[in-house]
Amino acid sequence: MNKTEIRTLFPHTSKAHIYLNHAAISPMSDRVKHAIELFLADRNSGNIDNFQEWMELTQETRDLISELIGTENSNRITFMGNTSDALSAVAEGIDWNMGDEIILNTMEFPSNIQPFRILENRGVKMVYLEPDEAGRITHQMIKKAITQKTKMVSISFVQYLNGFRADLKSIGEICKANGIYFVVDGIQGLGAVALSVEKYNIDALASGCHKWLMSPMGISFLYLSEKLSNNIKPYKTGWLSVEEPWEMSEFNKPWLPVSQHLETGTYNMLGIVGLHASLKHLLEIGIETVQYEILKHSNFLISKLSNKEYVELLTPTAPHERAGIVTFKRRGEKSAEKIVNGLKSRKITISTRKGFIRISPHYYNTEEELQTALDAIF
Repeated sequence: MNKTEIRTLFPHTSKAHIYLNHAAISPMSDRVKHAIELFLADRNSGNIDNFQEWMELTQETRDLISELIGTENSNRITFMGNTSDALSAVAEGIDWNMGDEIILNTMEFPSNIQPFRILENRGVKMVYLEPDEAGRITHQMIKKAITQKTKMVSISFVQYLNGFRADLKSIGEICKANGIYFVVDGIQGLGAVALSVEKYNIDALASGCHKWLMSPMGISFLYLSEKLSNNIKPYKTGWLSVEEPWEMSEFNKPWLPVSQHLETGTYNMLGIVGLHASLKHLLEIGIETVQYEILKHSNFLISKLSNKEYVELLTPTAPHERAGIVTFKRRGEKSAEKIVNGLKSRKITISTRKGFIRISPHYYNTEEELQTALDAIF
């Protein structure tokens, strides 16, 4: 499909709505909408109970996630409600000792802080790294912070505020060499840039799917490596957490492996149906193609913003250190929120975070839309 054909799948583009806020929430394509409508019609006036078909589609969705994140073992994919749920499963499932340390950083979205911070009640220490002047947390900084007590490093694939993209490969190599669990919050990177959990030695990857993956809210997934799967306990359980769950009168049954154990009951089928349709479309286009378009957009924005003397650019300029988020502010400007709200009346959607303006285009956006947004801001 060419870009003109792709844009027809997003009806807001034909209504003069310039949407550049995918780091918050993405529009769902007509394919996703249609798949959900078919599911609802079946529940409303069709077969109603179509359990076998739902389970087949659920497995297909696991396979698509596996393809996206670079693993052949779809049994390592667990469906969860959101990123915080997935990271909480990791935090609560590991056997912690008094004095264990977790390396985090001060740029993180709270989803990648609070599930671990609560472990302070058990004597676990949070080690917060400060970004350098360029707004980066480098693998060298992480290596320097590791001690004999370090048990885990957790970092976002892409930071929600300044858009910094972490060097997961180098961090993963350091963690593997030191026997440390490597955990990644993937929500601001998956669907925008390529990732391989196996090549990057990632032990846990958690991600909601309503941002760059362009799926419904309330559906996420957790990937666990073999190493972590063998050393983690489920933090919740339910009737589907055991072998042969349909033998309902037999209670004393073996527990399933943790990745299946955590799927405790009825699935969010609306979310899975939508995610299935979205992933099929993204993978049909090719994540490399998607990444190329997104990086081209962020490069365009940075090149335009860098030429303005009165602009403070927060996003790193090197292509390998960013993805789809470009964040900045006009020097002396007191209210980024006023600017963003003013654009809404012109049907231009961007966002503000911590007094900065954040633009986050996806692959289907155009350079003309980006220029229109910049002209409206300045």
